[in-house]
Amino acid sequence: MNILKLFRKKKKRADDDPRIRVTEDIAPEDFVLVNDQSYMYRQKVLPAASTVEFWKNSGLVAFLSDDRFLKSEILDVGCGSGEIDIIIAMKGYNITAVDISPLAINMAQEYMGKFPECKGRIHFLAGDIEKMTFEKRFSTAIISHTLEHVINPEKMMGKVLTILEPGSYILVAVPNRKAWNDRTHLRYYSERSLKKFLSQYSLELETRVDKVEKMIYCVLKKPVTNSTSHITPS
Repeated sequence: MNILKLFRKKKKRADDDPRIRVTEDIAPEDFVLVNDQSYMYRQKVLPAASTVEFWKNSGLVAFLSDDRFLKSEILDVGCGSGEIDIIIAMKGYNITAVDISPLAINMAQEYMGKFPECKGRIHFLAGDIEKMTFEKRFSTAIISHTLEHVINPEKMMGKVLTILEPGSYILVAVPNRKAWNDRTHLRYYSERSLKKFLSQYSLELETRVDKVEKMIYCVLKKPVTNSTSHITPS
């Protein structure tokens, strides 16, 4: 399934998009509002994207649900409306899923009710990850379609690293360049620029480009020592 083509097929004219164009000086309350608007807009133009069926056979889910990198306690930063978390939880993993959009979290909690097998495995939380505290540390982090949106990606990455166990994997997915040209994106990544950014946090990383869905995937590992070797899944 080519998710990008599905979105483009359903997308309306730019002047039908009610969301404001995001800039780095956007007020915090407006940043929350535009994220809420994004999910209302998606419900209007492509409601199928709010279902497990839409995502389950995608390259994105194949990457994010790779058992080689997932451990028992997963943190999903920028979880959106939670369909991918549900897919992963059905494999037996526990997930704490965070999004700054209260609307998206309400959608996720309501939709999760259709999957009783996920009860107790997913905790959806609305809030700013940079300001949140957790009683436990996590063994895997997912940051999917988030880095291009957040105001301060360096601060967000620093916070994520503080709540991960040493040796944890971080799975990152972003659009490849301007494949998803969206007014809510603050920045665009190439494979080279994504690798440059993430190498600040770990030299144990690997990237690849999904040419079908036009995304870039990266797996990096929180350092245990000063090792600079490439990733070898445990």
